[in-house]
Amino acid sequence: MSFYSQPGNNPGAGKYQTTTGHFIPEVWTAQLLSDLEENLVLSASPFTNRDYEGEFRREGDVVRIPHFVDNTVSDKGIVKAYGEIGTADHAALEYMKMVVAKGSSFHLEIDSIHQLQTKAGIDLMSNLVAQRARASALAIDELVALTLLAGLAGRDLNGSEDRNATVSGLPNLELGPISTVQAADTGRDAKEHLSVYDYVVSMLEVLDTRSAPQDRWLFISPRMRSLLLRDPKFIDASQHGGSGSVVASGQIGTILGLPVIVANALGSHARPNSPVIRKGNEKFKAVDLFMGSTSAVSVVVPFAEMEAYRPEKKFTGAVKSRILYDAKVCRPEQLLVAQGVEAEIKAHNATVTTPPATK
Repeated sequence: MSFYSQPGNNPGAGKYQTTTGHFIPEVWTAQLLSDLEENLVLSASPFTNRDYEGEFRREGDVVRIPHFVDNTVSDKGIVKAYGEIGTADHAALEYMKMVVAKGSSFHLEIDSIHQLQTKAGIDLMSNLVAQRARASALAIDELVALTLLAGLAGRDLNGSEDRNATVSGLPNLELGPISTVQAADTGRDAKEHLSVYDYVVSMLEVLDTRSAPQDRWLFISPRMRSLLLRDPKFIDASQHGGSGSVVASGQIGTILGLPVIVANALGSHARPNSPVIRKGNEKFKAVDLFMGSTSAVSVVVPFAEMEAYRPEKKFTGAVKSRILYDAKVCRPEQLLVAQGVEAEIKAHNATVTTPPATK
C-alpha cells in the first residue's frame, strides 16, 4: 500500500510522507494519538495522571504508578544550641501497580487503493484516522467512567479484561471507596435554600480537609450548568473571590477559581441514538458532579501501532491498528461524586418557606 505526497501539498499527515511514496505507519499512528488526545474528556491529560514506569511488552503487563507518600516530613520543633535535630525523615516514593488489559482496534479495507496515492486520498486517510481517534476517545472515557463507578462501590476495575465486569466480582480498591456528597453534607439547614453552588463549596471543603493537592478540577452535567447559571449564589460568586464562569461542553471555565468542564457523559439527560455521542456517554449518567485532583486517577496508553497490507486475492488495500490502555483509581480519597443533585435540591427547597435571595 503506497501513498504519494509532494512537499507542502497537504496540510495533514500526508506532508510527512517521503517523496518515495511509501506508507509510514509511525506517522499515521502519531496522528491517531494526537487526535485521540484532543477528543478525550473524562480521561483528558489535564485531569488524569499520565506518569508511569516500567517496560510494556504485551497486554496484561504491569506498569507502576509513582506517587509520594503523604506526611513523610515531620516537624522537629525547636532545636536549641548544641542540640540535635533528630532522625532524618525520608521522602518515600511509593508505586501502585496498574495492569494494562484493555484496548481498542480497527481494521479498514479500501477499494481503488490508487486513490490514496493522491492528495485527496491522503485527506481521506486523515479523516478516517480522525474518526478512529474519536471512537477510541469515547471508549477510553467510557472505561474511566466504569472505573470510577466501580470505585464508588470500593472495587477496582483495573486488571480485568472485561470492562463491563460485575462490580461484586472485582477486587477491593486498595485505599477504600470514592466518597459521595449529599444534601445533608452541604451544611444548609431546613430554613435555607439549597443550590448546586452549595454542593461545589462543600466538595471543596472536603478536599481541603483531606489535604488534596490544589491542582483540582470539576466535571458537571449540562443540567447542573443550567441550574448554576440561574443560581444567585453563583452569579454573585465574584463578590467572594470567584470568577464565576461556566462555559460550553468540552471547554474549561471556572467556579471559585476551580477549573470546570461541562461533560454530557454526566447527568440523566436523554441521549439520542447518535454514533457521535452514544458510546461512552451513558455509563456515568448517575453522576451530576465529579470533583477531584489530578493525581487521583491514572490513565496509561503505553502502546499503539498501525500496519498497512494487501489482502490476498483482492485488489484492495487494508489498514489495521490497535491501541492498548487502562485506567486506575489511585487516590480515591481525593475524588468526590454527587448524585441525584436536582432531586435533592427540590426535596429540600420544598420545605423552605423563605424565598431565595435575588439580586
